[in-house]
Amino acid sequence: MIWLRVAQGVLCAVEICGLYYLLQVFFDKRSDKAWSNILWFLSGVLLWGLTVYHRETVAMYSRFYMFLCITLFVLVSISFYRVKFIKALLISSLYFVILYFLDLLFSYTGQYFFISIDFINCVQNELCWKRILTMSIGRAILYIGLIGIIKKKKLIGQTFDKYQLMFWGFVSVVYIGLYFCERIYYVPYRLKGSTDFYFILFPSLLILFFIIIVIYIMYIEKKNEIHLVNSQNNLIEKNYQEMFLLYQKRERVFHDMKNHLAVLSMLIAERDLDRAESYIGKVTEPILKLEHKKYTGNRIVDIILADKIEKAENNDIDFMVKTGIISEGRIQDIDWCSILSNLLDNAIEACLKLKESERWIKININQNECATIINISNTFDGKIQRDNGWLKSSKNNEYMHGLGIKSVQNSVEKYNGILEYRAEMKIFKINISLFY
Repeated sequence: MIWLRVAQGVLCAVEICGLYYLLQVFFDKRSDKAWSNILWFLSGVLLWGLTVYHRETVAMYSRFYMFLCITLFVLVSISFYRVKFIKALLISSLYFVILYFLDLLFSYTGQYFFISIDFINCVQNELCWKRILTMSIGRAILYIGLIGIIKKKKLIGQTFDKYQLMFWGFVSVVYIGLYFCERIYYVPYRLKGSTDFYFILFPSLLILFFIIIVIYIMYIEKKNEIHLVNSQNNLIEKNYQEMFLLYQKRERVFHDMKNHLAVLSMLIAERDLDRAESYIGKVTEPILKLEHKKYTGNRIVDIILADKIEKAENNDIDFMVKTGIISEGRIQDIDWCSILSNLLDNAIEACLKLKESERWIKININQNECATIINISNTFDGKIQRDNGWLKSSKNNEYMHGLGIKSVQNSVEKYNGILEYRAEMKIFKINISLFY
């Protein structure tokens, strides 16, 4: 009997620890102080103790105790972690309804596997090996799922945020299944065999619903990816057109140079030095403008910088550039466009919310044999909205802004890069390291 109590206690601890670990992996703590960590640990011990007590004195399964666990976990989540109430409620609901449904399902299948009509009553009302077996299978399956979720942490986090409504639908279907399938614990329903229909219908519905969710998410993500690629291609095309126009201007200037030299020779021959000096100023003006667009020696980087500097100057934004020589070929043109164009557009957008005297942007690009380092800083109004650890746009069209941020992240990941940002004293700084 003692080993059964120990086994049930361990399985209950596994059940609670799984949810707490999931919370710790995906969300940041509000405080790392010792007293906060102690209270957080004690809350887990309390929830574990209540679960063990309930199963020893009341029953294995209780839909109402499940509601209590969800409520307590939501309170713990929003008290100790930076997570919204709705998200905490959805996570805890998903966790517990799936776990409790697995307990019901394996209780039902156990009576057929062991050919025992009392199997279900034993699992529900007694601390026996059958209950331990049922709990072990359910929690093993749940932990396999948790391992998969944690391995795909980033993808799961983004998907969960974007498709919360679909996950709420999944929770609703599982809960309806719980409501009907729990009738297996009532002998009249079980003897009539009416619960057999529920245990065929609802697992089938859950599998079908899950398949639909996966297919829908894959479709939407593919559609977004195509949209993103099209946006990147349009940006590349725009920048190449600007580069082509730049070359045309250079050719036109150098083509006219022989005519300018002839005019200058004539003015000098006539000793009209004042007109010659004025003419030289007019001739060198377009040349100086062309030379102004050369910053790094990398054609696509120079074009992007020239375009954004011009846009900044038109909006009275002080734009400071500090770069070294940037080799071509190490970073693809499409990735330069994704990173520089999106981040500088965001910086310009942030500056436009300030008074003209407070607007400035600084960019520093350096390259060595193994990495390219990009540092961008700009003033902003001090208001930052975060969504799943990243920045949330204040634009009306958040969908397009989301594509821009995703484009930057994808480009950084291609080079096993690092992207970091911080905001302090109304100055926003973003640092990117790309490796090759």
